[in-house]
Amino acid sequence: MSKKNNLFTDKESIKTIDRLRVIYFGIAVFFFFLTEIGRNIYRPFIYSNHIDDFGIADSIGNLGGVIVQIFFTLAILNSPGKKAFHVIGFIVIGYILYEIVQPYLPRGVFDWKDIYGTVIGGLISIIFLGIVWKTIPNKVLHKF
Repeated sequence: MSKKNNLFTDKESIKTIDRLRVIYFGIAVFFFFLTEIGRNIYRPFIYSNHIDDFGIADSIGNLGGVIVQIFFTLAILNSPGKKAFHVIGFIVIGYILYEIVQPYLPRGVFDWKDIYGTVIGGLISIIFLGIVWKTIPNKVLHKF
């Protein structure tokens, strides 16, 4: 596995625990709980009170789930620089393709709101990634 041939990480990064890797994991955990609150509290509240929230309640699983998956994958791979954007693109496109093939799967339903939620979640991930990179100085905590 050479540095140039791997699309998502490199040999040194994957063997290093650094400050950014820990923060990525923290962001994934935070958004996991936020998504579950959205699914179990926000969505039933919106539905039971017939509130028009522009489809947020409908797509909260995709919107939050894509952020969780992106930052969890970044924490696992510790993707440096541009390779982090490759991870984001790969996951967002994967979610969109999965949504497109859902009508052909058992009990699958296609929903444009899920695609919008996925794209918005990807954009939120890029914004959070930029904020983390600008505000947190990286420091190697352990090398294997």
